[in-house]
Amino acid sequence: MRLVIDSPQRYAKMRAHTATHLLHTALTKYFPNTKQAGSLVDSDFLRFDFYTDALLSYEQLKEIETWINDWIYEALPVSLTEISFDEATKLGAKAFFEEKYWDSVRLIRIHRDEDCISAELCWGTHVSNTREIWAFTIISQEAVASGIKRIIAYTWPKVIEKLHTDQDILNSQIQILDVKSSTQIWDKITKLLKELELLKSHSESLENKVLSQLLDSIKKRKNANFDTILELPEWTNFKPLPSLLRQYFPDTNTILAYTTDWTYLILTDWSISAKSITQKFQLKGGWSDTSAQGKDTKITSII
Repeated sequence: MRLVIDSPQRYAKMRAHTATHLLHTALTKYFPNTKQAGSLVDSDFLRFDFYTDALLSYEQLKEIETWINDWIYEALPVSLTEISFDEATKLGAKAFFEEKYWDSVRLIRIHRDEDCISAELCWGTHVSNTREIWAFTIISQEAVASGIKRIIAYTWPKVIEKLHTDQDILNSQIQILDVKSSTQIWDKITKLLKELELLKSHSESLENKVLSQLLDSIKKRKNANFDTILELPEWTNFKPLPSLLRQYFPDTNTILAYTTDWTYLILTDWSISAKSITQKFQLKGGWSDTSAQGKDTKITSII
């Protein structure tokens, strides 16, 4: 049997592992008392869980990215030293998970001359200099449990893959929006949103006019249960009807029904509860004191 190490994969995990230590240091700048709640290191991929109640803002995430990339570009040495546990704790090394450590421990330090950027007890594999990480970017942030947040990040070359993906998305948006560059995308979207809002306003105004004309012309009935009974065409938009019917038939008990699919809307005055009507006829749906809405085949028997 012969053991063969996958060197590219090992080196990719080394980059991600050392970047995890840098991320932990950067997070303590915002959360001094936080500590690791779990982590996963893979090929140029890292997932880091840490204790805190607050999510980081977009600006804070960008600042963390900048700090870590600055440490990478500074080409800081990463030293591996086996010392006693007592010596390591005196040097301020982070220890996790309330583990029981041996008398001899392995201290991973990332430092700038005498200035220590990171000091952690760790038996994992690491790069010898931060420049070997090449680049770092945060992919996402989320809450995974009460008091625990998670950050997922990439190191080289997944950073470049992400940049290419993002650029592909930008290029497609440039083509779809018919602009010359990505800097014009936001202006174009803002303009389109304003146009959409204007069209929406015109559409609602026109729809209300059509509904008003429909309510003026449609045949109305009544029976022992309702002052006004309306049957509207299927194409009628249900959303604006409650407020419009209140204007047309104030202080009345009104029912609107689509007998083709048994959708109904009941509006009542304060003399009777809409809920009591739905309970009386055992109609399925939701209700308040003065309105009820739903879909039930029994609606045809009460209008």
